[in-house]
Amino acid sequence: MPGSLRNVVQAASVHCADWQSALHGRHIMSTKKTKTLIATLTLILFSLWLSVRAQSPCKKQSVQDLATQIAEAYERKTLSSLDAQKPYPGRVKIVIENSLGEPDDKGRFVIRSFTSLARAEAWLKSREHDQMPGRESRPLERCAKGFCTYNFDGGILHNHLYLKKISYGTRSGCPYIKTIYLLDGD
Repeated sequence: MPGSLRNVVQAASVHCADWQSALHGRHIMSTKKTKTLIATLTLILFSLWLSVRAQSPCKKQSVQDLATQIAEAYERKTLSSLDAQKPYPGRVKIVIENSLGEPDDKGRFVIRSFTSLARAEAWLKSREHDQMPGRESRPLERCAKGFCTYNFDGGILHNHLYLKKISYGTRSGCPYIKTIYLLDGD
């Protein structure tokens, strides 16, 4: 108990019982203030969470539609146009497989992670020399068990970077991409 409060209590000749009830009342009052403060902060945080959740773009579409959009944007070199939908939960991974690499070769895969498709697009463009490798996607074969695959019947060409498959998930009825797998025809 602070010294100034003790002096006030002694000077007023408050009996011990009165002093304890006064101190107890002060504790209850501070507890009420604390509870009010916690309730107010909780309400503010809940309101902020609702506003962020309301602003989160979620396009309810089929996984096949999303895979088709990604394939089209990939070929046109406009992956950044999909950022408005934000079809990824935070980060998107790009994996490029070298078609000439040996299975045990550590350099067979190039793996990068990006916070946006615009950054992924910029990185892919930085790897190009004289517009090569060309980008190509094949017809969507199927989407099942977390992967959309593209039909590679007919082989691949050199100097092309193919969209091989996409790993996906769904959240609240909205599909999202986890990883984009590319195959470098070398």
